[in-house]
Amino acid sequence: MNKHIINSLSQYGFTYEGSRGTGKIDGYEVNVIDPATGLGPIFLFSTYLTQAQKNDFVMKINAHHFKLVQASSFDFGVSVLVGSATAKSFEKKFQEVLPAILEALAELQAPKSNICPQSGETLYEEDSQVVTLDVTKAKIRLSNKAVEVVNSMIQKNNEVFADAPNNYLKGFLGVLIGAIAGALLAVLLSLVGFVTVFASLLSIFLGTFLYRKFGGKPDATMIVMSFLTTIVVLFLAIVLLYAAVAANAVREAGGNLGLFQSLAYCVDNSREFKTSFFLDVFLNVVFVLIGEGVSIALLVRMIRRPKNLTGTK
Repeated sequence: MNKHIINSLSQYGFTYEGSRGTGKIDGYEVNVIDPATGLGPIFLFSTYLTQAQKNDFVMKINAHHFKLVQASSFDFGVSVLVGSATAKSFEKKFQEVLPAILEALAELQAPKSNICPQSGETLYEEDSQVVTLDVTKAKIRLSNKAVEVVNSMIQKNNEVFADAPNNYLKGFLGVLIGAIAGALLAVLLSLVGFVTVFASLLSIFLGTFLYRKFGGKPDATMIVMSFLTTIVVLFLAIVLLYAAVAANAVREAGGNLGLFQSLAYCVDNSREFKTSFFLDVFLNVVFVLIGEGVSIALLVRMIRRPKNLTGTK
């Protein structure tokens, strides 16, 4: 955890585990998460509010027009990302933003840590537990009944997802469109001398977006299909580009060979062409693999299904 965040929260008795911390501010259970994005820490205030009240909270914070500050809601309360121009200036920024947060919560009469943020019932030590949220790893105290309700909803949603049909053929069409769009970008960039990860990133994200839009279910099949299709289509695009260049060169020299025969001829008889071709293929493969790695890591997070809450007293 960043030392400036720790300094800002020193009076509130926070405890820390890596990039996460828990404590209480003005009677509210608060989790602070310092993500690796560098945008700034996120503060999660656990409280029982309706969605309309959460929306009001967001509007109240936005009305202050704080720079690099973004309010939002989550299942068990509200959250505020507090960014600052530099890590050192965070402490001053936090002193400006925190009063606005507490004021907004007070105006909404947001219940504090003695009230379950899921059910709105009074929390008792013997009938509650601290659970760790699946994605953010924030620690939230809920009543035992609330944990049962949430887990029942999670189980039902996962069952509905598992039983939902998967239109693989339509999904593949979406992936293919994304791969072709990435291939066209790769070809255009190659023509002006650039090789980047953007082509593969475009392929993956557009392809998986269309995969879901066309009725495909976001699961492991989508990731494998997207990876293989993108690799094959981008590789073929580079080969066809060089084959076309080779065929044109053969024609200008008075020859009459087919597309791939021209490619083989130029590779065998022109050291410059051969070097350029294999270097371009190598660089594109490397950048595609980098882009695929980044994309797949993000996709794996996206398709993760929520797990049941487990906690401790």
